[in-house]
Amino acid sequence: MAKWISIAGIGVGAVGIFLGFYRLGSDPTASLAIVTATTVGIVGLLAFVRHVIFWRSDAERLGWETARPDWMFEVGFANLAFGFMGLLAVFARWGIRAQALVVLGYSLYLFQAAMLHGYRYFTDEKRSPARLWSSAVGTLLFAGMMAYFAVAALLI
Repeated sequence: MAKWISIAGIGVGAVGIFLGFYRLGSDPTASLAIVTATTVGIVGLLAFVRHVIFWRSDAERLGWETARPDWMFEVGFANLAFGFMGLLAVFARWGIRAQALVVLGYSLYLFQAAMLHGYRYFTDEKRSPARLWSSAVGTLLFAGMMAYFAVAALLI
């Protein structure tokens, strides 16, 4: 199940980034709201469900099986906090700065996750190309595009 939730998160995030770039030139405020609601709000909530509710299949998918999933729950709760704040920043109309800071915070969080996955790829005996491209490179690119929207919004 975690695989499908992960795919859904990638899809929602990709659509959010695409729509964000599509609207950026004509309406930067709407662009940031789209990016915040999708890449932080929905992706964060999906990551919470994947890490906490379906933790066994997520740990297996990542190659990090464990009998003590405390760390997965911690990661899931961090995703829930960011996801909730992303949606709240948009729907409570907290403004561009609040949205930009939530997006920037989540992008930094994901940047660190990408570094961890890259480190694990290069230090594991068994190297999975999926870990390198999806978990490390893909997450790094996603975090970079999110950071672009945050910084662009803060410069308006």
